[in-house]
Amino acid sequence: MPEPYRARISPRWSDQDLNGHVNHAAVVTLLEEARIQWRATTPGTRTATAAPTVVAALELNYRRPVIHGQELTVELTVSRIGTSSYTLECAATQSGEVAVHGRTVLVAVSPETGAARPLAAAERSWLAEFQPSPCRTDPSGPQISHPTSWS
Repeated sequence: MPEPYRARISPRWSDQDLNGHVNHAAVVTLLEEARIQWRATTPGTRTATAAPTVVAALELNYRRPVIHGQELTVELTVSRIGTSSYTLECAATQSGEVAVHGRTVLVAVSPETGAARPLAAAERSWLAEFQPSPCRTDPSGPQISHPTSWS
């Protein structure tokens, strides 16, 4: 079974809120950093601009506060591969406990037009490497609904 992608992210002092926890909006940015590290491992692309994606939906569930001074370990897996989009699951832990988990729907877009484009065979193959078990790659399967035109 393939391993999830793991990134280690250090919350910054400035990420804290008045309660001494990492602010929920800063957590989104920390998870984005993990996603950018993961995307940088895409074979054949030197930068994310070579194969851009946009976030179409984001759902996070906070289980405990994220705190400054402890590394955040983020695990990423791909749960669905559609025609032009895919769903990335995340689990972020501190001190061995899940602090945040959720999912992000990302849509592949044309760098020239910004319109949704079909995922290339090489992209689909790379994404499949991060699926934890045989999953459907049928775009007609269950999806997070999102109010954008990037479906």
